[in-house]
Amino acid sequence: MKVAQLIEKRRVHWQELENLCAQMSSSRKKSIGARNIARFAALYRAACADLALADSYQLPPNIVDYLHKLVGRAHGQLYRSQRVDWSKVGDILFRQIPREIFNDRCVQLTFWMFWTVFLLTGFMAAHPDRFPNFAAEIVGAEALDMYEQMYADAPSRSGGPTAAGAAFYVEHNTSIGIKCFVVGITVIGGICVLLFNAATLGATFGYMASPSVTPETSQHFFEFVAAHGPFELTAIVLAAGAGLRIGFSLISPYHKEETLLEDEVPAGQESLYDKSRRVAYERIDSLRMGAKRALPVMGASACLFILAAMIEAWISPSILPQAAKQTIAIFCSGLLMVYFIVLGYPRRESSAAR
Repeated sequence: MKVAQLIEKRRVHWQELENLCAQMSSSRKKSIGARNIARFAALYRAACADLALADSYQLPPNIVDYLHKLVGRAHGQLYRSQRVDWSKVGDILFRQIPREIFNDRCVQLTFWMFWTVFLLTGFMAAHPDRFPNFAAEIVGAEALDMYEQMYADAPSRSGGPTAAGAAFYVEHNTSIGIKCFVVGITVIGGICVLLFNAATLGATFGYMASPSVTPETSQHFFEFVAAHGPFELTAIVLAAGAGLRIGFSLISPYHKEETLLEDEVPAGQESLYDKSRRVAYERIDSLRMGAKRALPVMGASACLFILAAMIEAWISPSILPQAAKQTIAIFCSGLLMVYFIVLGYPRRESSAAR
């Protein structure tokens, strides 16, 4: 009887715990206050003790069931998963990832190799008077004829935007990225695949801009590729860079071991510090570190491939005027420059900011 009376007296604490549970479920823990959270923890422990006491003395089932539900609800509030920290997510997406990609030597290597070959072959294919049959030797005469026939009409007359086209371009672009990434692990094979894509695309672009192609066909071609070109070409570079990063981690298992804080490095000796802290790891550990560094690069490449596929499927063949598609191309190029260059450019942060 005394136990029953004690349980009845504690109903006021159970009601208080219920109110705190309701408050915590509809508000952030920071807004509740430290005092209420401490009170919630104390009431939760007391409710657990009351439940054990009620089970031991076989109190009425309705009281035991009520305490079970109350303790379970409080447990869920105490150990629930934390809300998404959007400030941390933004820091990762708009500070850490672009800086890692900007400073990645493999991405820098694939960038310069791709665009050097692309522009060189494009220039040679665009001047058949100086380099006769160059585009046919790189791309193939049959492929060039197919491109001329394909773009003889305006893109909007070739079927228009369709969901099937979007699915096809997603699959096609994804296959290009996977091939560049997987073969890039072999380093030599990845470089060959990258240069092959650069030469083929450059020669195709150059040929379609050459006097060998009618102005209407050339206009239709560049009208179609203008909008999605920046994302797709950048994605190829990133995919190849991610593969090379993993490949080089197997060939050269040396990584920087940064054990000092940035403000502890003497001014003007940052380069000496980096060189002196390079440490050799086991191959498997080096592979893990290389894969960790390649993950954001490949993630950015996958996002760009999907965006390029969506634009290629819905905007490139649409009835939008050529000026609108060119504006989209300029806008996409600007986004790439802001994300990978402006946000990615290394800058020294103050210790207070860190």
